Amino acid sequence: MNATTDNDSNDGADGGAAAVNWTALAPEGGERVPELLGQLAGSDAALSELHDLIEFPAPGHLAAPAAVDFLVDIACDEETPPTDRWRPLSLLLELVTAHAEDRFPQPRDLDQWRDEVAWATSNDIEKVREQYRAWAEEAPDEQHYLRMRNRLTAIEGPAGTAVLRAELETFEAVCARVPDLVGLLKGAVNRRGLDRAGEWVSYLLAFLAPEAARVSAEITGASQFLLAKDLRPAPQAPTSLRDAMAGALDDGGDPLPAEIFALGLTASPHDVDTTVALTHQMAGGNLYNSFAASVAVVLIHGENTPREGLRRIGRGGGTSMGYEGLFNESWPHCGVRSPRVLGFLALGRAGDRARRLRLDILPGLLQGEDDSRALVTGVGLEMVLGPRSKGYSEEEHANAEYDEDTLKVLWAIAELPEPAWSDEEFTDTLRAWALPGEREEFCALVGVDPDAEEAEDAPAQAQAPAAPEIGGLLGRLFGGGGGRR
Repeated sequence: MNATTDNDSNDGADGGAAAVNWTALAPEGGERVPELLGQLAGSDAALSELHDLIEFPAPGHLAAPAAVDFLVDIACDEETPPTDRWRPLSLLLELVTAHAEDRFPQPRDLDQWRDEVAWATSNDIEKVREQYRAWAEEAPDEQHYLRMRNRLTAIEGPAGTAVLRAELETFEAVCARVPDLVGLLKGAVNRRGLDRAGEWVSYLLAFLAPEAARVSAEITGASQFLLAKDLRPAPQAPTSLRDAMAGALDDGGDPLPAEIFALGLTASPHDVDTTVALTHQMAGGNLYNSFAASVAVVLIHGENTPREGLRRIGRGGGTSMGYEGLFNESWPHCGVRSPRVLGFLALGRAGDRARRLRLDILPGLLQGEDDSRALVTGVGLEMVLGPRSKGYSEEEHANAEYDEDTLKVLWAIAELPEPAWSDEEFTDTLRAWALPGEREEFCALVGVDPDAEEAEDAPAQAQAPAAPEIGGLLGRLFGGGGGRR
């Protein structure tokens, strides 16, 4: 939905924005949009308020497509201090990545998305809701399930299916501004310091799949990424003050970790130069770039990924930084989804080749990501048991001889503390696979004593502790009977 303006030009955020009928697009609070846009660059409060007003799927999201050009203009305006450009970029990222969990491991097909929105907005809303429920129940994998569930939740709101059209139009409006956005990849002012524009714009560009070829080319051209360090020309000493200043504004060094993340989502597997450059980064001395490049190689090559990429990711997870710290350095935080959660989902692009790696990441996510626990549980169960739509029964689980990988997932779930089991979304996820949603029943099924887990967490006593039992799940996982070690 394109907002009507008095003219096609934007005379500044608060000037041109005043010509848009924001109240018609966002009846509750829309009149504040011009003021908030005018304050946005330098105000965290304005950023938060504007986000809450136009985020997806809030009713005010109908105003989001009209806001895109103003947000891009603020970010790219030479008058905007480089240290403030992250605010409009971060809002654009949130608008583009609403429900980022359903964007991984495979990107959204734009033509299919357009067809879906056209169908949804031209049919009776009750029929559309019924169809989304059916699609969710029949989903072949967790990504499709999450997408259908999220669409259904969105159209339950007062804006109905119009919010789906606004989401698509927002995405298309951002794609149309790629020629301007890629300019923020260049120059030292955008590539250095905290909250640098080059980092935030890389996160945003990474999700614009229809523009992937251009984004990838612009990122590799923004630094000397395609040249190994030993092949890069030696920097020339400046001969004048002007040359020195020009050099300070032209950062042609290493890529930003966020740029490497973006390459993982945009580079073609047929782009040999980028793959070779990523392998140089993998073997380089920068731990963060090495990890980001390893993940990027896996995302680019999927099931054909070299083992080296997977091994280096696992090795990074074993460092003091761990998966959490390394993903935090190169991947974005979208909504409630942490970089580590998004990375875990994205590695599914490599299929079974990344299975052991993802199983290694999963326990930490279950224990440390409360907002995403149900999501991670569903993906973990899908990895070892198959899709939720397959149809399961309690009898199957009672008589099952689980393999090692399945036991690892079930054991990780059984180790969750009591408070986790009060999360209805989490327990509903277990029941989708016909697993018990009560802690005691679940632990009994998989052979874990929940009281023993609590005892291990209790403060150490003065007397020597008894040797741990290895019966139940431990015995099934590692062999042996129910005796002591």
